[in-house]
Amino acid sequence: MALMKRALNSYFDKIEPVLLVLGFSFLAVYAYQVLAQPTGAAYDALSIIQALIYAFFVLDLVLRLIGAGKDLLTLAGFLKFVKQNWLAIAAAILPAFRAFRVFGVLLVIRGFAPFFRTRASKVGLVVAVSLPLTLFTAAVAALEAERGVAGSNINTFGDAIWWSIASVTTVGYGDRFPITPDGRFIASLLMVVGIALFSALTALMAAWVMGERRVELERERQNNE
Repeated sequence: MALMKRALNSYFDKIEPVLLVLGFSFLAVYAYQVLAQPTGAAYDALSIIQALIYAFFVLDLVLRLIGAGKDLLTLAGFLKFVKQNWLAIAAAILPAFRAFRVFGVLLVIRGFAPFFRTRASKVGLVVAVSLPLTLFTAAVAALEAERGVAGSNINTFGDAIWWSIASVTTVGYGDRFPITPDGRFIASLLMVVGIALFSALTALMAAWVMGERRVELERERQNNE
């Protein structure tokens, strides 16, 4: 038992860079499938690669459940596990559903988890990482849902990325919009994420300005003494 505990701790210490690479790989394969539209054996091979990468994230969650052990049997222990591993849980469950393919971005963000630990840089880094990844992934997912559908106005990646930027900033020009249920679901998620990210960015900028102002006031006080 002690040997297994040490093995799991060693795994947890070393696996994060691997998860980051796998997350980017998953997203790259998904984007290539949608944008390049490979067929036949090529498409099947990419699907297998994607499934294997996703399976690794599921395995990672299973190992974390094993590592938690008996703590999961109590409500407090279970809630603590969910709080500490919510990103791993979401990354291991949501991308399995076709309508939730946009959540493939969580696999990449999951790999950045170790860099989010210091409170001073946490908000800024989360926004810097999440915003471009969300814009790109939402555009790819929307294109997959909308392309080729009768009456759709999102038929190229250019259309999709323009719609993604307009939606996440809540501008919404109305020249590009989803008409399929999957596309509208993605749009709803994107708008919610956009509000959250830009709210966090605004708060970060306000905190920075206030911090700079405090430094200036402290300097003025010291100069007057």
